[in-house]
Amino acid sequence: MSKQVTLAVGTPDARVPNDQAGFALVLTLVAIAVLGLVTEMMSEWLATALEDAIANQHEAEARQQMADAKAIALYVLTACPVSFRGIELTIGQLRSIGQTEEPRKAENFIRLDDGPYRLGNGLLRFQDARGLINLNLGLPGDIYALLGVMGVPAEDRDGLIDKLLDYLDADSFRRLNGAEAPEYLEAGLDPPANALLRTPLEVRRVLGWRDIEGLARDDTVWPRLTSIAPVAGFNVNTAPRSLLMLIPSLNSDMVDRIMEVRRTTPIGGSLAWQALTGIPPEAPPARTFYFPSSTVVLTLSAEHWPLERRLSVRQTPRLANGPWVIDYDLETPRAARDGPEEAPENLPISELIPAAP
Repeated sequence: MSKQVTLAVGTPDARVPNDQAGFALVLTLVAIAVLGLVTEMMSEWLATALEDAIANQHEAEARQQMADAKAIALYVLTACPVSFRGIELTIGQLRSIGQTEEPRKAENFIRLDDGPYRLGNGLLRFQDARGLINLNLGLPGDIYALLGVMGVPAEDRDGLIDKLLDYLDADSFRRLNGAEAPEYLEAGLDPPANALLRTPLEVRRVLGWRDIEGLARDDTVWPRLTSIAPVAGFNVNTAPRSLLMLIPSLNSDMVDRIMEVRRTTPIGGSLAWQALTGIPPEAPPARTFYFPSSTVVLTLSAEHWPLERRLSVRQTPRLANGPWVIDYDLETPRAARDGPEEAPENLPISELIPAAP
């Protein structure tokens, strides 16, 4: 006979309250954890959004600063004459582009040796293209010495020069160590342009050149040493130190002396060059020049902006469509420079551009 057990009505099961309390506790902990994760995600999103906003603001300010600097630089290049020492900050004179006429000296002038000038929160540099090694028109010996500056072993330089010349010339005949379309196709590269370079960094498209470590770096010094402008000669008044070191018979102390003297007293000719260096004047036609060319490379940079803007401006005062031509306009990482950074001077343009009332 089975025994029936009956619970009294209204008698609670002792386990029910404890189970419900445990479930509520777990649910609360889960909710807190989820809210914590959501809060953390929102905080990270807000921080990222704030950083992006600040970066966008810095970029906008930097681009505005560089646009202003470009406008002022183009005005100065158009309105002011040129002398052996640089851009004379005086207006109302005819431009002097030749070496036989020297304009009246202004109280202030702008050097054309890539020295930094401060303009507001930005920096502006002017570099005479004749003070650089010309990649389109330079002699093979110049390119050979330049490759040495970039750390290329002597035994590899001739082959690289042949490949560059094959890239530049209009024909399809390959030099001994050069390369034409078949060699590029074999290497999986686009064929050579068979035309002059449009920017100094286009040499990275030349077979073998992209393997040069110093040229492949983001902050390569290459753009500071090279030009593609249609100008001849080499200006010792505006050349950077590393290129002056390539001149035979000059040592480090003499190059430092040249750079110190030319800041205030530019070298006016071969006799002045001989007096300063002891190197005899060159027999004509001389390759060394002492007067700036009609092409200036502008470098613009701004605070809080890791890039710099580089423009090659060719002055064309006789053309009907404008007083200048911009051969290229690039944004690149800031180029490495020789030694410690030079302290910038304020751009001396107050007499040309009066301050706003």
